[in-house]
Amino acid sequence: MSGGSMYDFLHKQKGVLSLPSLLRVAIDVSNGMNYLHENNIMHRDLKAANLLMDENGV
Repeated sequence: MSGGSMYDFLHKQKGVLSLPSLLRVAIDVSNGMNYLHENNIMHRDLKAANLLMDENGV
C-alpha cells in the first residue's frame, strides 16, 4: 500500500505514537481480527510489518 507498513511508520516516527493514534490502531486491528475470526480465518503472523496503511494512515 502507498502508506507502507506500521513497522516503517514507527521507524520514521522513532517509535512514538500519540495515545489517541495508538488506541485507533489497536481498535482497528482488533476489529480486523474479529472479522477474520468470525469468518473462520486465522492470521498466524500478526506484526507491525504486516499492518499496511494507505496514504491517509488508515
